[in-house]
Amino acid sequence: MANEPERLDPEERAREKQRSREEDAHAIASGAKSREELSRENGHFVFRKVRVSLRGAKPLE
Repeated sequence: MANEPERLDPEERAREKQRSREEDAHAIASGAKSREELSRENGHFVFRKVRVSLRGAKPLE
């Protein structure tokens, strides 16, 4: 029997994101990083001018 895929826990993910925001705020407040540095580090999470089409997508089994 195949292993079940790992499921994302939305509450744990929300906690992780909040911790990350707090760490970023601390890094800025302490002068360890500038806003520009954090922007570059976190820039890969930004998807500008992107449109996602689910037309033709099939449900996961």
